[in-house]
Amino acid sequence: MRALCSLTTALVVFTASAGAAPVPAEKPAPSLEGKYTLLSVSSPADRAGAAGGGFGAVAPPGGGAVVVRAAGLTASSLLAGPATFTKNEISLEGRAGTLPPTTLAMLGASAGPTTMEYTFDADKRTIDIETVSLRGKKTKALGVVEVIGDRLIVAVGRDGDERPKNTDEAGDVTVYYFRKVPAPRTEFRIVAMTVGKEGDAEKELNRLAKDGFELVSTTTPAAADAKSAPTTVHFVLKRVVK
Repeated sequence: MRALCSLTTALVVFTASAGAAPVPAEKPAPSLEGKYTLLSVSSPADRAGAAGGGFGAVAPPGGGAVVVRAAGLTASSLLAGPATFTKNEISLEGRAGTLPPTTLAMLGASAGPTTMEYTFDADKRTIDIETVSLRGKKTKALGVVEVIGDRLIVAVGRDGDERPKNTDEAGDVTVYYFRKVPAPRTEFRIVAMTVGKEGDAEKELNRLAKDGFELVSTTTPAAADAKSAPTTVHFVLKRVVK
């Protein structure tokens, strides 16, 4: 009788375990990390200048010093170019380094890359960006993020303003338009060189070298038997396509 009770208890425990629904694996939170191209920046001053023409004022994200806008050239337009998002930092390489120092001084821009620290909430699609001015003043701008395919749109308000509700170009919101750079891929090619036809293999190797391929290794197949010599050598080449 005791053995029967033990068996019944075991069956009840087993049934309860077997009937439990499996716990789904959590999806990894989206990340902004990667290489991008900053296509353009739309700041309140840029939009005001475009409407009025001529000269205007440009305020960097989060507020701070106002710089001069002339002939369509603004401090924000200089940010366009390669950009990198790490786990907590944004680096905008821009094109300020291509301008003479006098122009940079007029625009209040520096020749080096612009870096900003950020905190991203993947669930809420919100972003907090901290910047440090040339005088060492630290400001914090609240923003929102929108991802559409390979496009990343970041909209931030001025220092002390409320977080924008969307990524529209409105009010005192600065909008950054990024496009993600595809991850590089590796391509391989194999060239067979047969005894008596070395010239053909040489031409193919030279052609692939001009296309960016580099030699990785060579392999020689085993001979058909102990009395035979290998007649073919394989060249393995690869290139990285960005």
